[in-house]
Amino acid sequence: MKRIIICDSGLGGLNIAAGFCRRDNAGEPCELLYFNAYPEAGTGFNKLPSPRAQEELLQEVLESMKKYSPDMCLIACNTLSIVYERLAKRYIPAFPVHGIIDCAVNGMHRALLENKDSALLVLGTGTTVSSGVYTQRLTERNIAPERLAALACPGLATALESDPQAPEIAGTIGRYAAEAAGLLPMDLPVLHLALCCTHFEFAGELWQQQFQKYFSGRINIVNPNTLLTADASAVSCRYLARIGFFPGALRAMTGFFAGRAPMLAKALECAQIDEKLFTFNNSIYKETK
Repeated sequence: MKRIIICDSGLGGLNIAAGFCRRDNAGEPCELLYFNAYPEAGTGFNKLPSPRAQEELLQEVLESMKKYSPDMCLIACNTLSIVYERLAKRYIPAFPVHGIIDCAVNGMHRALLENKDSALLVLGTGTTVSSGVYTQRLTERNIAPERLAALACPGLATALESDPQAPEIAGTIGRYAAEAAGLLPMDLPVLHLALCCTHFEFAGELWQQQFQKYFSGRINIVNPNTLLTADASAVSCRYLARIGFFPGALRAMTGFFAGRAPMLAKALECAQIDEKLFTFNNSIYKETK
C-alpha cells in the first residue's frame, strides 16, 4: 500500500488532506501522513532570515521524512513549494516530491481565459507574494500584466488556525480588500481571488463578502487546495509535528473537520508531537547567510 505524505508549514494543508479522507473517495488505498513542518512557535519559514536559511531547513525536513519510507510527498504549502523549487536545483530527495505551484498556475490560467475582461489577485504570504512566481508564470502564458496583482496577507494564516470563526477575521480580510481596491479597477466585471495560502480556505465565504464591498463585479474564488490531488484514498491517517498546536487550534480544527473528514479529525486528536521530528536550531538559522 502506498504511503503519501502531505507537508505544510502549519495546518492549512489539512484542507488538502481532507480530500484524501472523504468517505466517497474511490482512489487507490493509501496510508496518509500529515507532516507539519512549522519549526518553532514564533518562527515560521516566513520569519527565517534568508532564502538560504529556508532552503536549509526544508532540506532537513525532507531528509527527516526518509524514515517513514514515503512513496510520494505533496508539498501543500505555497511558501514551501516556492522554497522547494529553489532547493531542487541543488538537492534531490529520496522520494518524489510535488509542490502546489504548477496546478495553482493551471487553475488561475483557466479562470482568466474564461473571461478576457477579468483580472486576478494573488493572495498569499510575504514569501509567496515577494517571489512573484504566480504573476511571472501567468505572463509567460501571455496573460497581460495589467490583469494581475498580488497582495501579502501577513498574520492571517496563524489567526485562521486558532479560530476561523473569530470576529476579527472578517475585519482583517476587509482591510486586505480595501488595500486591493488600490491595486485593481473596482469596476471589473470579474475579479478572481487566488487563495495562494492553504490556510485561506478556512475563511470560506468571507473573501467574497468582504471584497464585494469594494468591487462591483463578480468575485470568483480560485482555490489551489482543490487542485493538488492524487488518485488515492486514505485508509489511515497520522498527524506528525515538531511543536504542539497554537492556542485554540486543536479545538478549532477538529471541529472544522469532524463532519467532512472524521478520520482527519481523529488524527488531530491523536497528534504525534515530537521535538526530534526534524532538527531546528534557531541560533544556527539566524546566522545563516
